[in-house]
Amino acid sequence: MISKVKKSAFVKLSSVVFLGNLLSQVIIFIAFAIFARLFSMSEIGIYTIFISLSILLAIPATGRYELAIMLPKIKQEIQAVLAIALSLAFIFAILLSFIFLIFPFYEYSTKLASLQSHMHLLPFGVFLMAAFVSFQLYFNKLEKFQLNALLKVLQAISMLVLSILLAKIFSYSSFVLVLAWILSQFLVFFIYSMIYLSSIELFTFQQFKALMKRYKKYPTISMLGNFVNTFSIELPNYFIPLFFGTNTQTLYAYGARVAAMPRNLIGSAVGDVFYAQSSKVYHENPSTLINLLKKVSVSLFIFSMGIYLVGILTASFLFPLIFGLDYAQVVPYFQWIAFASIFLL
Repeated sequence: MISKVKKSAFVKLSSVVFLGNLLSQVIIFIAFAIFARLFSMSEIGIYTIFISLSILLAIPATGRYELAIMLPKIKQEIQAVLAIALSLAFIFAILLSFIFLIFPFYEYSTKLASLQSHMHLLPFGVFLMAAFVSFQLYFNKLEKFQLNALLKVLQAISMLVLSILLAKIFSYSSFVLVLAWILSQFLVFFIYSMIYLSSIELFTFQQFKALMKRYKKYPTISMLGNFVNTFSIELPNYFIPLFFGTNTQTLYAYGARVAAMPRNLIGSAVGDVFYAQSSKVYHENPSTLINLLKKVSVSLFIFSMGIYLVGILTASFLFPLIFGLDYAQVVPYFQWIAFASIFLL
């Protein structure tokens, strides 16, 4: 009976996160379909490189301390671990600004010159991305899945609206797309911060230091592995524009983004709840944790095989229809990435 209740709670919570992910992914999908018709491939390519760099650098920014948010039982300690992750991300962003000031690497290559006007925004992007992930884990730990779902949707809507609005006011450029993304992330960051600060339980600097020491395995062990794994995924976003240009980068980015949507939609919905639920199981009955992991993994594999096979078979028709005839070239990129995604999900 207890097992059935746990399973039903897992499914119910996953459904809440799924709905939020579904709405946000649909909005992002619509946004990129609109971008394909309003912005040149070159400008979209530069924008996707910026987002990719923000995702990659957000990993060392926090030292992966945000993963430790799931471990403490006491709310005060949970809040302190979040404060550690945010503090490290803020310091990292400042250091990154100084590095770009001292060593402007984009000035030494004509192919990187297009990034020059965006680099001063990258530290902000890295910090906001790191903060977004950290806050999501924090509120998942508190089982406020509805809040996370709502703010994901808000971020997607504000990004789309700001992109179109700023493009009409200024220009249809990659800088406008980057600025709209930064502003939408800041909006969500502000809301998360106000909710976090309104219920914070004060902790001492000694507690702060003790928790950093207790969970030091995350920066010393987990961070490098996570960084290498993410870098391997994001690597084409750096090498393709260097050797083939930003137009080809856009084709790859669209294929990769569409292929990632089922992973983001289902994987995140299940993963967000799984991390929170497995934390409880670990403390209550750790011997059952591996069985829960196996069941979730098998279910995801079966689902992903079905949805990606449909996508592979219909891609030749759907891509030109949704994104325009120029994006028919995306199909082979998508099909190969979709095949690999069956195993990634």
